[in-house]
Amino acid sequence: MKNVIVLVIISLLVFSCKKNNNDQGNPDNPNGNQNQGIVIKGKIAVTAAVSSNNLKSGSTLTLADAKKVLIYSGASYTLVDIVNGSFTGGAESGSATALVFLDANNKYIGNLFAGGLYVLPLDSLKNGKNTTIDLTTLTLSGTSVIPAHNPLGDEIVITAAEINCLKAVSGYYESLSKNIDANNDGVPDIIANKQINIYTMFAICVGKWGINSTLPTIRNIDNCYINYTLHFRGGNGLDVSGRSFALSGPEGGAYSDIELHDFIINDTFLATFKRVTPAPVDAPWGSTFLPFKAGTYTLTLNGSQTYTLTYSNIGAKSNLLLVIPTIHTNSDGKMTSVSFDYKLPNGSTVNPSTILTDVSMQLFDSNRAYVFDGSRDRLTSKTGYGTYTFKTPVDISTLWQMDIFYNDILGNQYDIIWN
Repeated sequence: MKNVIVLVIISLLVFSCKKNNNDQGNPDNPNGNQNQGIVIKGKIAVTAAVSSNNLKSGSTLTLADAKKVLIYSGASYTLVDIVNGSFTGGAESGSATALVFLDANNKYIGNLFAGGLYVLPLDSLKNGKNTTIDLTTLTLSGTSVIPAHNPLGDEIVITAAEINCLKAVSGYYESLSKNIDANNDGVPDIIANKQINIYTMFAICVGKWGINSTLPTIRNIDNCYINYTLHFRGGNGLDVSGRSFALSGPEGGAYSDIELHDFIINDTFLATFKRVTPAPVDAPWGSTFLPFKAGTYTLTLNGSQTYTLTYSNIGAKSNLLLVIPTIHTNSDGKMTSVSFDYKLPNGSTVNPSTILTDVSMQLFDSNRAYVFDGSRDRLTSKTGYGTYTFKTPVDISTLWQMDIFYNDILGNQYDIIWN
């Protein structure tokens, strides 16, 4: 499995954190760009602001203290001003977007909590890319910023089942909001490209692919084998010249078996950690990588730079989307395309774009040599998620395993294994 995971890591390096410097069209800031992305706007009811304990400074802030909104989607962000109690910002279509409210000194006040979610899934939208989401009046409860208008089911087209699926993982964005200043210098890390994101890689062996008229077979999900690795991806403003990465935690119950699995340094860095135990005799691979529990972890760079980060251990099965493949062949028995169905473990069908952002595929023989490598040729909402068609028919006489990779909208990676 290590070879497969390393290949995924390499492919992920194409996603780097990027800043959008434009204030997205605040009417009191006419220099802003109003034509970029989905428009999100709201206003603050000063008299309705409720006290909140600031997570970093320990001071007491209210929503009336909010001067900026950090709108981010994991791979990009926009920082917009609140002017005369109102703001207007932009977000990318197809993203999962969080809104974080800051004071004039970039101190954390709270993050948007709408319809039971800490994130706005901006894929299926009533007016497509021309959608405007007006949250109207916002109030603060604890660190949750509550909009008077809930866009889920209105501007955002989403079913109750899909909302419930996202509720199981929306705590991930709550954790991200707590990690906004991991180096504790009082400035949101992402502003200086010093952000560190945590996510999980799940490798799950689920069944046998379908071929032509033969349907796929799926194992009992409760008995599936899952390997877990914990990934840390950092911005290019971080110093990783020492090429040293260490992880400890969580606080109050630290593991003694955390190992560095691998790391890659390019414009950004990606470091992967694992907890290894012997695998059962009937396991599909030789070792088991254990899960990491929720809590606060310390990542150390270069032996001395420490960062404290909150990890929300999203259970693979709580948000697992089965990407179910059926191979289609020509008269020569060569593979011409693969069609995909998308179902939750309970068998219900969902819109894949609500949960994931891209799908890719790798095919191997029994010696782990490639039959086909499609890691850089991804299905997206623009291409559609239904079918992958090969430019040249592929000989599958030695095909032993199919790995289907997808990124969920929270940044976690899944390797759905069929053999």
